[in-house]
Amino acid sequence: MLSFYERIEDDKKVKIEVESDIKRYLNNSWLLSVFLHIDSSSSDSEHYMDFLRLKGSLIISLEDEDRTGYVGSRAVDGWTEFYFYSSTSQDIKVRSGDVLQYADYNYESHVVKDEDWSFYHRNLEPTLKEAEKIALIKKKVKENK
Repeated sequence: MLSFYERIEDDKKVKIEVESDIKRYLNNSWLLSVFLHIDSSSSDSEHYMDFLRLKGSLIISLEDEDRTGYVGSRAVDGWTEFYFYSSTSQDIKVRSGDVLQYADYNYESHVVKDEDWSFYHRNLEPTLKEAEKIALIKKKVKENK
């Protein structure tokens, strides 16, 4: 289940989308990071629909059963960062490049070993206070349905 929240890091607002249902990927130790130079922080942006299509294409092309899974994204300073954990480092960077090479945006991608998921825990997973705020918002949304 995806959750959305914001935090301040180095005096900058960071918008975070995090997948909390990650159990099936926990044995995957390769972290793929894709950095896309597009400001996704506002749905009013003229490029927002392009961003959503590109995001969907990237996730669909990389998710592969239990081998590779999308775990979240961060938007800060005009860049959107996408994160995936994979059981292999082979071809995931190539597959992301296959999708992004035709986009009109600058991008970078990196693959690193992250066996203990330290990046996810430090940069995507909400703190207890953030998780409580997310739960409160979800509760209010349910009540207003």
